[in-house]
Amino acid sequence: MVTKRKNMVDFLGLGDGDAGSVSVKDGLKRDLPIDRLEPRPGQARKHLDPDELQMLAATIRELGIIQPIVVRPKGGDESLDRYEIVAGERRWRAARLARLAAVPVIVRYLDESRAALYSLAENIARRNLNPIEQARGYEDILREHRLTQTELAEAVGQNVKTLNRILRLLKLPTDIQAFIEQEQLSAKHGELLLSLPQSQQPRLAQLAVDRGWSVRELERQIARTAVAGRNTAPTARSDPDLERERTLWSEQLGAAVRLHYGQNGKVRITITVNSLDEYEGIKERLLSDTES
Repeated sequence: MVTKRKNMVDFLGLGDGDAGSVSVKDGLKRDLPIDRLEPRPGQARKHLDPDELQMLAATIRELGIIQPIVVRPKGGDESLDRYEIVAGERRWRAARLARLAAVPVIVRYLDESRAALYSLAENIARRNLNPIEQARGYEDILREHRLTQTELAEAVGQNVKTLNRILRLLKLPTDIQAFIEQEQLSAKHGELLLSLPQSQQPRLAQLAVDRGWSVRELERQIARTAVAGRNTAPTARSDPDLERERTLWSEQLGAAVRLHYGQNGKVRITITVNSLDEYEGIKERLLSDTES
């Protein structure tokens, strides 16, 4: 039996199959005084371009708000006559700049989890979020509402692998995240930088910003860095410190020892023994040290 893929309507419970759990007033359009609306805490979208808001405000003065703002009663209690914006905070802020007294809204009776999903999905559909805002929005919903990545991906119409790639951007240092938020680097730049040790990421990110590297150019520079690193890696013959370390290990264990320093900071120790008796002697010395 094939399981039908869920969409946003299914997850939000706004379809006919869930009508019994929704107020008969849910989804009705009405006008509300603008000062009775307030932004929803934890909104994924953090940055609103002042110039874009002014342009939108000018449009609203001429044409009004074409698409209603989606709200829900604050605290789930309509008698308070206060409403939380689920989707459309940008339109609300522009309407305030345009000095509108009232705005068209659609009232939805959504719990916190559904409100978060509705808000995030609306922003993604309108491409109002940069990749870092999108990743933080995903992370907040996963953490606060205990969804799996698969459930969230289905809810917002994303492929699970795509969602996971977006979430991984939050592993970048905050300075690099800021570059992506400010559109100085793309999400693809960020994904490439994640392939590097974290200590190397800031330098190449700054160079990419300063020199305007494309994704392809950053890829070339990362490959060049990897080759240079292999060519300059210390060896037992050329590094006196490494040779001293190797000698100390050999004398302590009474066996031939080689040290291998990797580019990622890991060190591999290779011990070569010539007989089972020699192996047992080394094992006894190592184990007695740990037991003491």
